[in-house]
Amino acid sequence: MNLEIEKKKIFKKGAEASLYYGKWFNKDVIFKYRISKKYRLDIIDKKIRNSRTLNEARALIKIKNYGINVPCVYEIDPEESIITMDYIPGEKLKDLISILDIQKLEDYFKKVGIFIGILHQNGHIHGDITTSNILITPNKEVFLIDFGLHDYSDNIEDKSVDIHLLKRVLISSHGDYYKICFKAFLEGYRDCYNESSIEECESIILNVDVIETRGRYIKKEERL
Repeated sequence: MNLEIEKKKIFKKGAEASLYYGKWFNKDVIFKYRISKKYRLDIIDKKIRNSRTLNEARALIKIKNYGINVPCVYEIDPEESIITMDYIPGEKLKDLISILDIQKLEDYFKKVGIFIGILHQNGHIHGDITTSNILITPNKEVFLIDFGLHDYSDNIEDKSVDIHLLKRVLISSHGDYYKICFKAFLEGYRDCYNESSIEECESIILNVDVIETRGRYIKKEERL
């Protein structure tokens, strides 16, 4: 690992990557370093980490061009598996759900739905839509973060799985607010589809229920 990155302040340590806070040309940034896995052969490990680093960074650059709030990428170092990106100050939506008023909660989740709808229409799968990966900035903007599991797909199933993960997180971690939040999310998701593509949108949403039936995730009477 780059020694200069090691000297930075650790911001978050995850299973796949560590985040370090620091400065880049006087900008507040996050250095995302993809961690080496000792159980993999070195040559395979390096190839995987390099590939995933490039995939995430390129995705962020493309997605920002759609008007979605994501961190700005400043530098990519695939050899060291490091992405230098904008530091976004804010709080995780996960920590705000129980203290926000209903209107604000609905507004935030509707915005998330719009963002995910735009992603899906452009063939992007976030891969980890959780309330921990949604930031609310001090000026009340919604940001999507952590595209480490990002993928490209136009498959209805993949888009449904993306939404299903958020639904499961809401049910398991924010049960009292699940219906309000998920309903607002779906409103936003539907709103960004035009008349010619609304049929696909509804197929994606209906398939979320199919996925649940397959896995017997929740009781029938509890489904939205």
